[in-house]
Amino acid sequence: MSSTMSQLVGEPVPPSKLASSAKQAQQPAVVDNILRAGNLAFDPSLPEDTKRENQPKFQTLLDSTKTLALIPALNLLVQQGRTQEWLRTPLITALARIPLRKRGVQDTLEFVFTVHPSSRARSAEEAEKRTNISHDALNAASRLLSSPPAGSSAEAWFSGIAPQMISLLRGEGEPEMDRAVSFIIGFGILGRKQYGAPGMPGWKAFVEPMLQRIDPAAAPQSQQASATADIVTLGAPTVLVSSFDVTMGIEDLSKLLRFHPNPALAKRLLRPIALPLWALSSWPVEAENRQQSQAKQLLKALVQLWPLNKDQAGKESRLTSSPILGQILQNLLFRGRSDKSKICWEYANSNDGLVQIQEPKGNQPGQALLGIDMQTIDFAVEKFVRFVAELATTPDFETEISYLFMGLCYKLLSTSDSPKYSNIITRVETNGDEDNMEIKIIQAKILQKLMSDMPDKLVNDSHQALALVSRVLVGYMAGDNDSGVDGVSVALSLLNIVLTSPNFRLDNEDATIGSIQAYMETISKSGHEDVKSTAQNLLMLLKFRSAIDEPETPLAKPTDQHSEDRKSYSLALSYLTETDSPPPVRVQGLELLSTLIRANSPILDVQALLVLFASLLQDADEYIYLRAIKSFIELSQRHPNSVVKELVDRYVDSNEDSELDQRLRLGEALLQVIQNNAIGFAGDTARLTCEGLLFIASRRSYRPKTEQGQEKRNKLKRKQDAKAEEVWGGPVPQLDESPGTQKDEELLSQIVSGWESKRGSEDLRIRASALSILGSALEVNIGGMDSTTISKAIDLSIHILTLETELEQGIVRRSAILLIMSFVRALDTARNEGRKLSFGFVGKTLEDVERILRYVAQTDNDELVRQHAEDVSEGLKTWQINSLLPIQTQAQPDTRNLAGLSITPGGAVQDHEGRPRPRIEEIE
Repeated sequence: MSSTMSQLVGEPVPPSKLASSAKQAQQPAVVDNILRAGNLAFDPSLPEDTKRENQPKFQTLLDSTKTLALIPALNLLVQQGRTQEWLRTPLITALARIPLRKRGVQDTLEFVFTVHPSSRARSAEEAEKRTNISHDALNAASRLLSSPPAGSSAEAWFSGIAPQMISLLRGEGEPEMDRAVSFIIGFGILGRKQYGAPGMPGWKAFVEPMLQRIDPAAAPQSQQASATADIVTLGAPTVLVSSFDVTMGIEDLSKLLRFHPNPALAKRLLRPIALPLWALSSWPVEAENRQQSQAKQLLKALVQLWPLNKDQAGKESRLTSSPILGQILQNLLFRGRSDKSKICWEYANSNDGLVQIQEPKGNQPGQALLGIDMQTIDFAVEKFVRFVAELATTPDFETEISYLFMGLCYKLLSTSDSPKYSNIITRVETNGDEDNMEIKIIQAKILQKLMSDMPDKLVNDSHQALALVSRVLVGYMAGDNDSGVDGVSVALSLLNIVLTSPNFRLDNEDATIGSIQAYMETISKSGHEDVKSTAQNLLMLLKFRSAIDEPETPLAKPTDQHSEDRKSYSLALSYLTETDSPPPVRVQGLELLSTLIRANSPILDVQALLVLFASLLQDADEYIYLRAIKSFIELSQRHPNSVVKELVDRYVDSNEDSELDQRLRLGEALLQVIQNNAIGFAGDTARLTCEGLLFIASRRSYRPKTEQGQEKRNKLKRKQDAKAEEVWGGPVPQLDESPGTQKDEELLSQIVSGWESKRGSEDLRIRASALSILGSALEVNIGGMDSTTISKAIDLSIHILTLETELEQGIVRRSAILLIMSFVRALDTARNEGRKLSFGFVGKTLEDVERILRYVAQTDNDELVRQHAEDVSEGLKTWQINSLLPIQTQAQPDTRNLAGLSITPGGAVQDHEGRPRPRIEEIE
């Protein structure tokens, strides 16, 4: 923030751009007033009393000037050389503190997005569909707002702009401001450790207020005390957070994570409130409300993003499920917190049917529970199993259910005590024995519910399940009492699930099944009456399975790594294809696929991935389609030919299936793939790519569907204009308040409208894009292309420069000139590297190109085209001179063997030390 706003949005900012943020007629008066007041307040030549008297007047002038008029004026004045340094410093300070003014954040963002060089004018049709905020402009705004200005502490800065930014995040500003603000908060502030780590100023200003609306104990104790110091209890429960604020806290988190899909940020924000999210999502209501649905979506995203527990070998532990599910399972009846070191609170119903946060009613630590509410437990178990079933729609989560089920089996069949959570309010505080009993009841009921609702998804590893059954039976056979009957009943139920699984094969578990069968034969004869019949039935089932399981031809079993890769692949596809996947989860899916691509996993379907990544390029979220482009690059390093062919086919778009923006994104992906695979870009791959690019860049392409759409839009526009003229009784008057810029606006509109397809021809922006990609391809690996293709590219550039001279076609002429420059650079690079090419740039072709470039540099109607022509002409002269010199390995050039000149011929006279003496040679 110490740098000026003009440095962030590009120096210098043209005055014509400033007119879009404030009226041009008012700007000189504002600038003059600021200069006049500033000179009186800070001029070193004036007496100190005069400056001290005028400094408050200077500040009053700034405070009384509207923000939209003040920003462009200050931005103009702080540019280097505009004012004296003694005045420039206070002006920079004033400009940096503008976001702290009322509506200062939104006005600052609007100004940056308007004047940033990367912002491009769009047609009226495109403007209705999408924002005009470029990624570079967003980065500039992020740097501006996420860095406290000099002389201001980070705490004061972020606490000052946070209320405005949260308001914009909630959609209370101009369209698309919520997305921009979410990027600035998530990337610029929370993405930087010095500001966004827990306890840092950015975290305190933006995250803690959100979390406190869901869990009042999420803030430090000092802040909690100050938040509740003024609350007076008059008999009714003390409301700490209203239902409205609880809802706003959930919605703020949802918007921040939806508009800024960063998996790491999502885990960092949601992990501390996993239990409150569970309580809100499972709250007993007649119909699911906004609080419940959004809390469930956040909790689901957290479970999907959080990795499984790992054992010491780094593999997934088969005895534990997701840490988040495990935490919820141990605190299934969570309703609040009762920690002496923090504020005590609990969820409760509010009058509007939602959930509010209040102080616990008569709850003191250590108060005993006079019985276990089985109805509440049954409801919570039903909610938990239903939540797990919803997660099971993703393929990999079936394995997660198995981990959960097996973990419960181990806990119930072991004698170790369950952990206690004394700082969690279930309903009211319980003592240790009843709390332990309650947890055991919950675990048993969840186990029973899982076995009844989804028995086919409970056993993923039959060997592990059979080992557990065998251990329980061994323990039962070793004792002479009935204390293990319940455990044996559970173990036999688990055995029944394994045996009835369609994927189970007896021959895979011969040893373990043999020992289990021996134990069950003993139990069926002398065991407890409750388990004897069950053992007998299972023995019959074993014999039945032995009869129907035919021996199979031994096949090569997939390795454990292949199995894990397939699970990751299925999980990634489910994350990306589910309609309700939040953006962080979709990004996580792309990360999973990238891991498999980098590992060159054999389970990948390359064609399916190409289709998937191409579809993601249509995503409106920048983070998704930019990550998809990166995935294309990673895949091309393993399968370059397939990736390039798919991108070229979709970029050419012969069936007219894609819109302009998607094709431009495909072009960006193709460009980066070529640049990252220089060696592989040769042969047929290079030839087919260049042919496609030449077809797009030329005027041969005919797009009938596009022509029909253009005709429809033109017809509609003519109809609207005629209707407007009829209403006005003549030509529609221009209501522009800045008549001096009307001509420029009309010219700009003519240029922009001229880019679109006319009479079925290709859009000029796509043609310019294709020429740019072709030029980059020449520089990447010119040796991999044939001379015919290169000749066509140069001829096309010359024809564009000589035949397409209209004003709106300037972008195509710029790309054509730069293609010639890329060719020259590629030739020079090949020469310096000692590569011999079968073609060059000599003779009449070189003369024609030089002549045309000189003509364009003097006559073209586009200033940038003229400048490019001059630069390429200079580059050609430099290349011609360098081509006369041999390749030198020394730092200094050796001119002794300059072509056509013999400075030291073989017969040169030598001096007395044997060194050749220089000789002057006359040349005509």
